[in-house]
Amino acid sequence: MREIGMKRLIVLVLVFCGSGCFTGCSGEKLPSDFPRVFPMTVTVKDGTTPLSEVKVMFYPATTGAGASFASSGTTDANGVAQMKTSQGGFSKAGVPVGEFVVTVEDIIDLNMGITAEERSKMSIGELNKLSQEQQKFRASYKRKVPTVLCATGKIENRSPIRYSASDGTNELTIDVAKYK
Repeated sequence: MREIGMKRLIVLVLVFCGSGCFTGCSGEKLPSDFPRVFPMTVTVKDGTTPLSEVKVMFYPATTGAGASFASSGTTDANGVAQMKTSQGGFSKAGVPVGEFVVTVEDIIDLNMGITAEERSKMSIGELNKLSQEQQKFRASYKRKVPTVLCATGKIENRSPIRYSASDGTNELTIDVAKYK
């Protein structure tokens, strides 16, 4: 009796673990049109100083079929971002093969230490005061990244940085000092 119970347990464990191999790490099956992706690491620095808390985006250089995805990452304390591709609510580490326009932007935290729950309890007057404080902070914020690298306007005008990703391990280093 014990032997049958142990065999069932082993079969269940194998089935459970095996299903993860076919659906990806998150356990959810990616759609058939999800692009095949490859590892992509981006390092962002200003001269020799690594820039942390910077958002990196990869936009397909061409539009049309197959260009409905976005690849992004946020730099860590060492200025390194591991890129992840997202499409239709699904995401996977890496970027597809292709040509990209690359943007880099400061992440500006405008929460001012106030949680969403606290904000929901604020009066209109308190919210207006918070908005004024946020505007002052934004106006006085010293950017780490030049605006020429930010995502504005048409894709082809968003940034002078272009990258061609291949079907292997990809690495890109961006020195923002070149664009100041």
